[in-house]
Amino acid sequence: MLSYRHAFHAGNAADVLKHAVLICCLDYLGQKEKPFLVIDTHAGAGFYPLTAGYAAQNREWEGGVGRLLECDNLPPLLGRYAALVKDSLGVELPAKLPPAGLYPGSPALIQRLLRPRDQAVCFELHPVDFTALKDAFKADKRFRLLREDGLGGLKALLPPPSRRGCIFIDPPYEVKSDYTEVPEHLAGALTRFSTGLYITWYPLLQQLSASAVRETLLGLYGGNRCAAELRTADPDNGVKRMYGSGMVIYNPPWTLRKTLEESLPVLASILGGAEAAWDLWWEGE
Repeated sequence: MLSYRHAFHAGNAADVLKHAVLICCLDYLGQKEKPFLVIDTHAGAGFYPLTAGYAAQNREWEGGVGRLLECDNLPPLLGRYAALVKDSLGVELPAKLPPAGLYPGSPALIQRLLRPRDQAVCFELHPVDFTALKDAFKADKRFRLLREDGLGGLKALLPPPSRRGCIFIDPPYEVKSDYTEVPEHLAGALTRFSTGLYITWYPLLQQLSASAVRETLLGLYGGNRCAAELRTADPDNGVKRMYGSGMVIYNPPWTLRKTLEESLPVLASILGGAEAAWDLWWEGE
């Protein structure tokens, strides 16, 4: 979707959820010596200024990372995420935003968590965002940057030689075809690499059945899998915008369940207040 720019949404509540889960999964893979591959199918620009450009227009970060960074005594995963964001923004915690530094998107977080022997492949179709992505990461020999369709590119990359990998799928869902193409490509990827760690994000929208999206994704795989949803607004109040988001993870780390059980209630309280809620499903154990 070439009209989509993630900068409009950088640092929002969905980013906090998806990036915290990504960090947990990469930390888990990094516990073993054997190298792993990370694939980011919708990488964006990599870094975003919060006080200028698109992010400054909607200021969605104020209801997301802005609130999180003001808090202390966070659960370990959220504290780790906040620390990585802090380092990129150049602030001390707890911090009042806006900062002068750059907010880290998924490629930037991946870069921080890769070891010298690990590798990353980042896809981005938008020409402007791809140029920014290339400028930011071209010097890092662990990164391969492709201006191609990320979902379509999975087939050529799976399985990785090490048979260890994390596939991070974060589409904009601005066109209806994303809801059919994501499961279609996931099914093909699972056929080639069933033991991979897959993280797939989806939005919660009033006009969309969240349970249908969740069940479709969970039904693609019969092994260990989980789904987590964070609602930061009440959809019954006539919310027309996104009221939350969810993630489905295949082959999740065994540590993720406890981590989410302690992190999701805190995120709901910080990012949504009285209207917030969360759910966690765990299957295949």
